[in-house]
Amino acid sequence: MNKIRFEFETDPKSFSYCLDIVQRMIVLFNISENEALLRINRRWIGLALKGEDDLIYHEDEDYWANTIYFGKDSDWWKNPPNLNPLPLD
Repeated sequence: MNKIRFEFETDPKSFSYCLDIVQRMIVLFNISENEALLRINRRWIGLALKGEDDLIYHEDEDYWANTIYFGKDSDWWKNPPNLNPLPLD
């Protein structure tokens, strides 16, 4: 893994959790680490994901990987046909 730089604040626990999300996106969608980082940074840029009770922990890594990749309004959990990822631009 290259040097990871998130464009949002993390503590050690959330940094590790976000690394896990990046890895899930790589595995689930066969994308590069750079694309996964671009997507997670775009989603949470400028936020502070810190503390034991942060809302990110209310969902698992697969939820976040899919939501970041397809979008929160995509209904990805229903496995709709022809589901497309959010554009990178």
